[in-house]
Amino acid sequence: MRIFLATAAALAVLAACAPEKAPPPVAAAEAPAPVVATAPPITLPVSINAVMVALVDHASEPLWLDAYEPPKTEARWLDAEHHAYQMAVVGKLIRLAGTGPNDTDWVKDPDWNKMADEMSAAGMDALSAAKARNVDMLNTAGDRLVAACEACHKQFKPGLTSMGIYKSPNYPPKN
Repeated sequence: MRIFLATAAALAVLAACAPEKAPPPVAAAEAPAPVVATAPPITLPVSINAVMVALVDHASEPLWLDAYEPPKTEARWLDAEHHAYQMAVVGKLIRLAGTGPNDTDWVKDPDWNKMADEMSAAGMDALSAAKARNVDMLNTAGDRLVAACEACHKQFKPGLTSMGIYKSPNYPPKN
């Protein structure tokens, strides 16, 4: 019995020295989802039609005219680059709704966005051509631009009217 009591006492002492069992982990409270601030949609302060008259007409027509009278001077090539940049950017710009009566419907239409992207791509082709000073590439880019514009106007604005938007009488510039 003595051995039993000594063994029990030794076990009791060892048990007292053993570290306490850690309580089971408590499930951490789920962190709240981060609040993401969303910016208000960007809209144009004018109609898409105004953008087309003010920007597209002034950039596309000189590129088309370059097919008939290709740039021969550095200044004319730089003008072609400038117009090509404008076309590349405006294709993306017209994906934003403006103040026009059809703007919201147009920018929601997948065909509109596809054609706007095609305008940008044609602008980038024209930019590559102008930077390379390559008349054949510029003509090909101009043809692509014409096709993009005609397809879009056929579907979305068959009359090709400016809807009363003023077009400068000094346009296109006379050299």
